[in-house]
Amino acid sequence: MAKKKRTVFIFIVISIHFFFFLSCAEEKTRSYLTTGNWYPSSKSDLHAMLNHYFENAKSKKIPGKIAALIGPHAGINYSGQCAANAYKQLIKHSDTIKRVFLFGVSHQGRFAGCCVSGFSYNATPLGKIPVDQEITAALAKEKFFKVDNRIMQYEHSIENHLPFLQKALKKREYKIIPILFGYLQDKDFQPIADILKKYIDAHALVIASTDLTHFGANFGYRPFMDDIKNNLTKLDMGIIDPVLRLDFDSYREYEKKTGITMCGFNPVGVLIKLFSGKTHRGILIDYYKSGDKGSDYSISVSYASIIITRNSNGNSSSQVKKKSTKKPVPPELSEKEKKILLSIARKSLQAYVREQIPPKDIETKYAISEKLKEKTGVFVTLKINGHLRGCIGSIIGSAPLYLGVRDNAIKAGLSDPRFPPVKAAELRQIDMEVSVMTPLQKIADYSKIRLGTDGVIIKKGSRQAVFLPQVALETGWDLDEFLSQLCRKAWLPVDAYKKPGMEFYIFQAQVFGEKEHK
Repeated sequence: MAKKKRTVFIFIVISIHFFFFLSCAEEKTRSYLTTGNWYPSSKSDLHAMLNHYFENAKSKKIPGKIAALIGPHAGINYSGQCAANAYKQLIKHSDTIKRVFLFGVSHQGRFAGCCVSGFSYNATPLGKIPVDQEITAALAKEKFFKVDNRIMQYEHSIENHLPFLQKALKKREYKIIPILFGYLQDKDFQPIADILKKYIDAHALVIASTDLTHFGANFGYRPFMDDIKNNLTKLDMGIIDPVLRLDFDSYREYEKKTGITMCGFNPVGVLIKLFSGKTHRGILIDYYKSGDKGSDYSISVSYASIIITRNSNGNSSSQVKKKSTKKPVPPELSEKEKKILLSIARKSLQAYVREQIPPKDIETKYAISEKLKEKTGVFVTLKINGHLRGCIGSIIGSAPLYLGVRDNAIKAGLSDPRFPPVKAAELRQIDMEVSVMTPLQKIADYSKIRLGTDGVIIKKGSRQAVFLPQVALETGWDLDEFLSQLCRKAWLPVDAYKKPGMEFYIFQAQVFGEKEHK
């Protein structure tokens, strides 16, 4: 009798497993997570939250075509507004989108390379989104890629973007290609990007999912204990800058230097490799920290949203505008004087990088004119392949112009906190640019600022920040965005320029570089 009961029991267990696996084989929809406080499971509640965030988001003037988006994946109560601020920009730029590549990071599954799934659909409380199974099947055959439904099912970094995507593209027919990234070596980023390029065309949108710094004892990361709010902003902006410039080497170097706890480093790194070059650029849409809500930064996670755009004519925005926009002309330097200053800048940086001492023969080697001896504000900018590598200077001249160029060239190469010190191997790649300042003028009405012509200083209390005239040309920002970013640079609220007490100073600059004087 006992043997018969055991037989019946075994038969039941086998039957249950058989029907379970049969149902799994038939069910090809990835259901949304029921664990974790990510977003409401109620369709109506989720709709209400999304409507709230999208109504609070502003549509911005985005130059060119949106090619990619970077956004956070924390619980909707924390990073929802940051994500919505980026997805809102898709609404007017979604006509051609047919496929969406979603790059996530695996928080649970530990594996090397990339993971796709065999699901036909991904579900949220708002409905199902079809997966482009033809592309996922093709990717699964490529080097670095594998199929794993289990890892994909229990990961939230892609799923938390789906409701925002459904809200932004609600009337569009599109398919998604979810990809999770595990461990990657530095040498893996480029070949993975090269593989993905085969499947990404003019009808594709790429989304990379990441939160920024995870600060506090819970995360095992406390690189500073004083002025945490401002130091966190500075730390985050240090990684955001190379992302906006699509500069992978600086991006990787900064991560190694700081150990920044950015969970989606790999998906964002692959995105940078996909779009690096002169045809694309990044625009910062929003940034804040979870600690901002209660001004408690003992445990804080930072969030940013970024749009990557492609210029319609294939040129970088700075190239387009520089061709059609005349630069401001402060008191003229002769061509000979410009060449002398550029030579001083290069020789000074080379001498300090190689020998740790500034050149001592400037006065005897160069014919220093009276203009070059005047105390004039000056900035020295370093670029590699058109991307910023350092920029330091002073608006008000405290030293003769030629000595200001010498000192600021060295500081731009070795002391700009946004970049590691220039190495000897980089010297040949660097292009020097000198900006000679006109005297400051205080203005009462910021609407009088001439973008691309006026450099701007804002000042409120002890906080101040400056943008050179060429910043507006190189970013394509309108006046509101220009001033918002300037406020952010001064660690002020982004709308502080609209409030009483803000002081505005403008100046112009004579800008010249090595490329035009070689």
